[in-house]
Amino acid sequence: MMVDLEALLTAVGLSNIQAKVYLSGLTLESATLTEIGKHAKTSKTSTYDALEELRLRKIVKVMRRGKRVLYRVTDPKRVAEVFRTEVAAQAMTIDDIVHALPAFAALSVGRPSVLHYHGTEAVYAYFAHLEKIAPSEILEICNLDDIYRWIDPKVLIEARKTHHWPKKNCRTLFTGTLRNPRGGVEFRVLNPAWGAFHGNIALYEQYVSIVTYTTTLTLVVIESAMLVASLKMLFSVAWRASDDASPK
Repeated sequence: MMVDLEALLTAVGLSNIQAKVYLSGLTLESATLTEIGKHAKTSKTSTYDALEELRLRKIVKVMRRGKRVLYRVTDPKRVAEVFRTEVAAQAMTIDDIVHALPAFAALSVGRPSVLHYHGTEAVYAYFAHLEKIAPSEILEICNLDDIYRWIDPKVLIEARKTHHWPKKNCRTLFTGTLRNPRGGVEFRVLNPAWGAFHGNIALYEQYVSIVTYTTTLTLVVIESAMLVASLKMLFSVAWRASDDASPK
């Protein structure tokens, strides 16, 4: 199957001219601006601008041999690393998502239902709500160290008894130390390079449950199908980019 390399390069952020120039440089290896422009069928000015932009992105190297200025593009593996780094730098951190939750909720048709709980009551309310809704799937993002720092283990164990977790379709992205993992749950570790995450977010059916720890433990439950759909998309992106940590 033929791969449209130019389309692939534009899909990851290069302009059409930059893609043409890169591919021509790859074909010619070391070449002058004029040679690359002729091969790419781009004007001298456009070729120079493209090469300069690619140089700034460390995709092109400039060399001098006597009076000649030669351009050499880096190999595709190096280009892939550059693009991966740029995507990671631009990626929204989990904390950004948490801060943007009110904006997501505003997308909902009608006013979303919101419930608030505080302290020990919040722990029992969380599991009681899960038991009431009986979701077929639970997606969770959490800081496990926060949980055990803020919640009495005895309270946590007692509260968990009120909910029977589904045997499948449970996935958890986490940071911290994994303790007493529930059976049937898939675990993956959040990349620390994405930023520090604190709290707990659970997505199930049309609900988002958010636990925060500041001066006291607070639980907010939002009923919003549109918000859940948006966050599920972001969860899926983070899940695919995270390392498996499920107990063997």
